[in-house]
Amino acid sequence: MRLPPRDQRDVLKIGELADELGTTPRTIRLYEELGLIVPERTSGGTRLYAKKDVKRMAIALRLGRSGIALDAIQQLACRREQCATGQEAVASVTPMLEELIAAIRKSRGELEVLERDLERASLLIRQCADCPNRPNRRDCPACSVDKNIDLTDVARLIWDPDCP
Repeated sequence: MRLPPRDQRDVLKIGELADELGTTPRTIRLYEELGLIVPERTSGGTRLYAKKDVKRMAIALRLGRSGIALDAIQQLACRREQCATGQEAVASVTPMLEELIAAIRKSRGELEVLERDLERASLLIRQCADCPNRPNRRDCPACSVDKNIDLTDVARLIWDPDCP
């Protein structure tokens, strides 16, 4: 059976889904193996992804791109169906959500610290913009970056005092 053109159907093939979500077919197959999405299949085995699959995959990818581990995404996606009651589902899923919220808050704090350090490094290193010397201690012994290297960890990575 041959599928109609994409604009004439409500389902996507794996390559189309990958393009739409900015990922790869391999990633989609992995998420399928983990049970996050379950596409329909044609008689020839072609995977067909419905709108619900697109939404679930988009959410799972967003979580993954945010640093959430695949096993946590899998547990979050599959836990409810293992519960016998709504009460059990709430008791099971709520701690997972709270743990993810805490992890995101921690990551956000770490990213804010890194952002400030990158800004300091950028300001410090820009002081060399008009310097005609090679950027090393031998050719520029009065280097202001070298003198202020301890103001930023990122500048230390770029301008390591132990390098020439």
